[in-house]
Amino acid sequence: MSATSINIQPVKGGSEIHNFREKELSYVRSELSHLNESWTIDSISSRLDDIKQRYQNATGQRMQKKATPIREGVIVIESGTSMDQLRDFATRCEAEFGIKAFQIHMHKDEGHMNSKEWKPNLHAHIVFDWTQKNGKSIKLNRQDMTKMQTMLSESLGMQRGKSSDREHLNAIQFKAEQEVAKIQKLQKEAKSIEVTKSVKSTVFKASERIRDFVGASVNDKEKDALRAENKALTAKLEKASSDNRLLNENLKREGRENQSNKTELNRAREINKSLREYVTAIKKELKGFGLSFEREDQKQAIKNLFPNVHKAMDFDSQKQNQEQNRGRGMSR
Repeated sequence: MSATSINIQPVKGGSEIHNFREKELSYVRSELSHLNESWTIDSISSRLDDIKQRYQNATGQRMQKKATPIREGVIVIESGTSMDQLRDFATRCEAEFGIKAFQIHMHKDEGHMNSKEWKPNLHAHIVFDWTQKNGKSIKLNRQDMTKMQTMLSESLGMQRGKSSDREHLNAIQFKAEQEVAKIQKLQKEAKSIEVTKSVKSTVFKASERIRDFVGASVNDKEKDALRAENKALTAKLEKASSDNRLLNENLKREGRENQSNKTELNRAREINKSLREYVTAIKKELKGFGLSFEREDQKQAIKNLFPNVHKAMDFDSQKQNQEQNRGRGMSR
């Protein structure tokens, strides 16, 4: 039969995060978490507010910051321990000492690897309201705590242990022991690696002396040939990488030049459009003076006076003729 014990401490800020598994823990096997059980009738923050209010109503003063009105007991359990057994213990504690449990959590998913075997750390947490009706803390002496240990063993049907028993570990102590075990394991591995390195170094030095004595073997010559071939292939790869980099740079430069040409072409089209609009306006003004562009003498006069305008007019006329001819071809 396994031994049980309870270790009681002031509740810590992260108690509910740990107890409700709201944070991933390195020493928890999530595939075993379905074995955990919780019973709760109040949150720690809500119960603390109620205690502080009761204390202020009774004394007219605020509760001191160093007060510990809520305490948490960590209990060693076994795989067959039930929530009913823990609640029975909590009920007996309230009847005997006046301390009231408002949360109970069973954890059966914690532990660590001992060599290649999983060693579970089966335990439960009971969160107590450790105050009287007036909000003042309940005082328990050594005899009371001894009696509580006996009541626990009776409720759980386990042997009575000691609260300082090494088998009992709270979460922080357990994690610390895990870290020590990891460090010891790493130290052993490091020592093993150093021994291996020393052996390899000795063998290498011995082989070098043998090689110096008998000369390079056939295997050594093959290795040298492979090294030379690998060096040549590496050089080819570096040259291919360099050629590829230059090719990429040329492609980028040609792309920039192509973009520049497109920009110049668009600018020329805009200038041509503006010039055509200008010619159209000139034609309208000349027509206002009674000039007809069908007479050759007037065309020649405009050509002599405004050669650039005349060229633009000829270009515009040619384009109109092309569009008319294209239209006739489509209508046939």
